[in-house]
Amino acid sequence: NEADIASVSAGSGAPAAAAAPAAAAPDDGWRTRQGLSRYADRRDIEFVLHEVERVEAEAEEVRGVLDSVEDFVEEWGPVDPALDQSPPKLITAEDGSTAVEVHPETKRLLADYHARGFAEMEELGLPFSVQCAAQFLFGGAFPSNPLGFTVLTRCAADLLEAHGSESLKGEYLSDMRAGKVVGTMALSEPHAGSSLGNIRTTAVRAGDGPLGQEYRLKGDKMWTSAAFHDVTPNTAHMLLARIAGPDTPPGARGISLFLVPHLLPDGSPNDVEVVGLNKKMGHRALPNCAWSLGGGAGGATGYLVGEPHQGLSAMFQMMNAMRIEVGLWAAALGKRGLNESLLYAEGREQGGKRIIEHDDVKRMLLQQKAYAEGAFALTIHAATLHDRNAAGDAEAGAMLDSIIEVVKSWPSEWCLEANKWAIQVLGGSGYVHDYPVEQLYRDNRLNMIHEGST
Repeated sequence: NEADIASVSAGSGAPAAAAAPAAAAPDDGWRTRQGLSRYADRRDIEFVLHEVERVEAEAEEVRGVLDSVEDFVEEWGPVDPALDQSPPKLITAEDGSTAVEVHPETKRLLADYHARGFAEMEELGLPFSVQCAAQFLFGGAFPSNPLGFTVLTRCAADLLEAHGSESLKGEYLSDMRAGKVVGTMALSEPHAGSSLGNIRTTAVRAGDGPLGQEYRLKGDKMWTSAAFHDVTPNTAHMLLARIAGPDTPPGARGISLFLVPHLLPDGSPNDVEVVGLNKKMGHRALPNCAWSLGGGAGGATGYLVGEPHQGLSAMFQMMNAMRIEVGLWAAALGKRGLNESLLYAEGREQGGKRIIEHDDVKRMLLQQKAYAEGAFALTIHAATLHDRNAAGDAEAGAMLDSIIEVVKSWPSEWCLEANKWAIQVLGGSGYVHDYPVEQLYRDNRLNMIHEGST
């Protein structure tokens, strides 16, 4: 009945009390009818964490984390449309060098994110599943992905911590954890996307330095996010390349992992240069670059991370977490689209009644609910398996390995479908910038592509 549809976002399954129609305008506030956030649904989040997955974390602690995230989102969520409409720009400095200039609000948002300690959730011992619940709230509020800087840095720091030398970790790890150095993942090249065995970037041994084995690298990289920006003075690329020499196996078995900084430890610039800024359909707050290494005579300085020829296996050790987060991001945008279209349907009248009273509109809302909330439950289940595997549960690890592609691909595909139905509920209003659902569709489209194409 209508009361059930009116509570379509109320995770508890119980019909909501009757409420006056909410205004459908896109700026009608952070909290709408009966405390519902337009960005996510706390009741559903806590239900999945505590009543479905029974995560090993105190409910009060989890509630405190989510309260803090909601406070942040309440303050910063309204800036996201401006970040989408004013993407980063490629600028030329007086010395002729090029760099990427991001929106000033992106830098302020990231500074506040770090000041509030959100980058330290892992260090505080919070389970990955709880971190994912927080990311779900962030994802719904910031579809243009300004927080991609923090996600990529955390992943790069995790990789460095797991495989880097003590000297290399001493130089970079604490600054990456603190947000003073941004980390990236530099895998693809113009001719090699999913087929990483075909990469051509080469590394020549240059001896041992204070940070371990040094190499000089030459080549081209493509689709690198969070690179060559003005958010922080330095960036550390976790980069895949092939060591030059007869001992390097062909194909994927010959790939090694390197840390390549923009600024060397003495403060001098490394031999790296941005070639172009990719003009994207979505995720516009986060720059994505084509760039080159070794345009000068000597080549770019890089430091070996882990053992030679083991770069791809090291990189894939962290891919499970990344793929869970891609599915989670898709679910967050699916849920945001549901909430936006629900608010619109409650306030829009056609044919003498609110459109939420039309059966086909109810169907489109319930389809979104099924896709988005099912995707969220799936990703939190995977995050729980990730936690159990980290604690030594090999069976949980095997289960995660068997479903990880589904965890990434199913939400990516079907929450995009949910965003399609959100646009349809709004009709012509869904097709214009005045309402957020067209942006949600553009931003969600990437999730079928990155971290392994669907």
